[in-house]
Amino acid sequence: MAISDTERLKAWVRAGGRCEFCGSYLLEGKLTYKDFTLGELAHIVGRDVAPGSPRGMDPLPEDKRDLADNLMLLCRGEHNEIDRKGSLDLMTVERLRTIKREREAWIRRMTGLSPQNGTAVIRLIGPVRGYEVELTKPTAAEAVIRSEERFPDFPLSLHGDGFEIDLRNVIGEEEAEPAYWEQCKRQIDRILERRLAEALREDAVQHVSAFGFARLPLLVYFGSRLDDTFAVTIYQRHRSTEAWNWPDNPEPSTSFTTKSPQNLPQEAEEGVLVLNVSGSIQADELPENLKELPRWVINPAGRVPSVDVIDSLETLSEFTNSLRSMLSTLEAQHKYMRTLHVLAAAPVSAAVALGRVHDAHVHPKMAIYDRTDGRYTVALEIS
Repeated sequence: MAISDTERLKAWVRAGGRCEFCGSYLLEGKLTYKDFTLGELAHIVGRDVAPGSPRGMDPLPEDKRDLADNLMLLCRGEHNEIDRKGSLDLMTVERLRTIKREREAWIRRMTGLSPQNGTAVIRLIGPVRGYEVELTKPTAAEAVIRSEERFPDFPLSLHGDGFEIDLRNVIGEEEAEPAYWEQCKRQIDRILERRLAEALREDAVQHVSAFGFARLPLLVYFGSRLDDTFAVTIYQRHRSTEAWNWPDNPEPSTSFTTKSPQNLPQEAEEGVLVLNVSGSIQADELPENLKELPRWVINPAGRVPSVDVIDSLETLSEFTNSLRSMLSTLEAQHKYMRTLHVLAAAPVSAAVALGRVHDAHVHPKMAIYDRTDGRYTVALEIS
């Protein structure tokens, strides 16, 4: 019995014309780029009920074996490999069905997204005290789809990689000398103030998905360059799951409290903002020149600061609102404030949000501190 044209068409459409393992496009040649039908339909349960038919001894009725539900669209090499005797212990019926189900559900979800739901993916990648994490294009794309059901776009790039700011080759990260921060700032500006600005002028970007992994002062600076002319969703890597997507069923959101200084003179020109989100910064850890300055401290309400406090977009929104409220108070009540010294124990998303919330036109200049060798020093200023 041959596979009918109807079942063949179903299998190709459900797979999106791509290999269900590697994702290769199977309707175009890789050398000539001419139209070819390069894919092969592989049986999950072999066509014949016989020991020599791969997975053929499964109890699936014979009249269902040539249906699209039992077929996978694959590259020739991968079709050959899953049917080899040495692969059968791994490429079981259950595993192949799971791969097919998840891949085809993803394709159906992706093709159902409206072009208006597109988002430009921007990745900031740098080491943190010599440590790096994976932040590949597929990783970012999966996080966007799972978290917001947006269509991840990677525009204005020769290789389709989108906006990527790579700080891994900048020398001096572990020493964190002034030259390191300045060189990283220039790298960030080069992408965001040129290529992103060009995309905005051409109306190519309405929404941005921002991913980052770098030293905290650079994350704040990164956020400060993502202005309010377009919508932004901020992502972070979650320690509990080691994934970048925001969870589907988050716990109830956490709110934040702000402790403000008492009897603050209106003419005060300097203040300190301490963010205790992923950890706690004690008063005796502050540099000597900051200990006597008026101090604002933001903490999670009813929770001990930890790396997973910000575990949802709702909690990130609560944190952002606390920042906005605090900065609005400064703007309204302390007109002489010129510099806000910021010391933060905060995850990626909170650091980027701080940069976005700060408005250079109305808020004091921010001096962002970095902790190296057990002491806090100014890494960079944002004005």
